[in-house]
Amino acid sequence: MNNDYKIIFDEKEILIRNIYCAGRNYAEHVNELNNQLPDEPFFFQKSIPSLNVDNKIFIDENAEIHHELEIVLLIGKGGKARSTNDANSFICGYALGIDLTNRPLQDSLKNKQLPWLLSKSFVGSAIVSKFEKKEIIEDFWLKINGEEKQRGNKDQMIFNIQDLVYYLSNKIPLMIGDIIFTGTPNGVGPITIGDRIEIGYGQKYINKLIVKKATD
Repeated sequence: MNNDYKIIFDEKEILIRNIYCAGRNYAEHVNELNNQLPDEPFFFQKSIPSLNVDNKIFIDENAEIHHELEIVLLIGKGGKARSTNDANSFICGYALGIDLTNRPLQDSLKNKQLPWLLSKSFVGSAIVSKFEKKEIIEDFWLKINGEEKQRGNKDQMIFNIQDLVYYLSNKIPLMIGDIIFTGTPNGVGPITIGDRIEIGYGQKYINKLIVKKATD
């Protein structure tokens, strides 16, 4: 098995180094999960084997897995941003992603004041569409079996994209090939085997995914 996790962007192969995720970055989502609004950006990580670019979702039959739709950034320059204005120079691509979450496990870990890693990092849980150079400025959305479940816009973020990149890069210097999930709007909820998921922005469909039963 090839243990390198790579994507193709601008006709080049890029090795994914880290998967960072901003949590609690949309006020309505914070409220729907009864969390507190953050006073500074909050991040967690997903494992590299969680990267999923195959348009397929495999879940255990009895698992309660929730969808969290997000704008995802691809980092094309390493180091620390000098300012929020400088942060844009670190971003080379934009995509839509789904942060799949084992919600009961996450709730259990939160109650024990433990890290979320195991609830967020199972194989295939970091779904990422094809990266594009164009920033996603339209409303982005997720539908399940034709019914819209999530809709958001980057302007609804508590901490905007530049704030996130500046803050994170000055805590952990960024590397070429890092990707950053920027937070999810409200409407998160469970997926089930057989669901057909569509994601896009504006009038544009980006990905169509099918939820299938995991096999050993």
